[in-house]
Amino acid sequence: MKLQWLQRGFSEALRRECEFAQAIGPRIEIYRNNYRAQLRAALADTYKRLVLWLGESAFLRAADAHVDRSPPRSWTLDHYGRDFPVTLAQLYPNDPEVPELAWLDLAMAEAFVAADAPSLGSEDLSAADWEKARIRFTPSLQLSEAATNAAAIWSALDSGVMPPAAIRFTETGGYLVWRRALASQFRRMDRRDYRAIAALHLGMTFAEACNFYSEQLADGEAAAAAGQLLRFLVDGELIREVY
Repeated sequence: MKLQWLQRGFSEALRRECEFAQAIGPRIEIYRNNYRAQLRAALADTYKRLVLWLGESAFLRAADAHVDRSPPRSWTLDHYGRDFPVTLAQLYPNDPEVPELAWLDLAMAEAFVAADAPSLGSEDLSAADWEKARIRFTPSLQLSEAATNAAAIWSALDSGVMPPAAIRFTETGGYLVWRRALASQFRRMDRRDYRAIAALHLGMTFAEACNFYSEQLADGEAAAAAGQLLRFLVDGELIREVY
């Protein structure tokens, strides 16, 4: 009997009734309880503000639903639950702040352990040809669309104060999460700035990304907005390389 067959059989038995589970007998419930408890604990450790927002009972129901649909696929529980926001979007279709709040929890945790990289200052950018230049961002940068005030909710929960009621905005913006020095941080951007940064992140030139401004603003206003965006990226220590 191969070890791999035993491992696969036992893994299946932990998740559902099967022939392997029947062969083990009633003792399988002990292992199932331990399996689910560890995965719930891993989710609760990553999604601390989400636990506060949903309440422990609702969070455990969501965690159990995720455990049922998404078994661990890594050697470490630190990686478990990266797709939990997807489960939450299915469970809470009318509460989009829930998966957004979960995404912020996860992104802030992952930014903290991301690889280090030096950032460029304004003096390093003086020779760049901004018609052709592309930007490589710090490895910790993560982006996601934002339709609600989940950022304000997250900040309130993190500070231990009463969070605001959930609001769905009429215009979608975006979240940026990254680590600066030794602290993870985030910022909610308006739609124009987020689209420009997302375009840069995908490899567009700075000039191409700035077209998002020129489509909606007069020439002088568009140039000013592009300059403000570049200043934000420099001051936030987000730029790793210009090439």
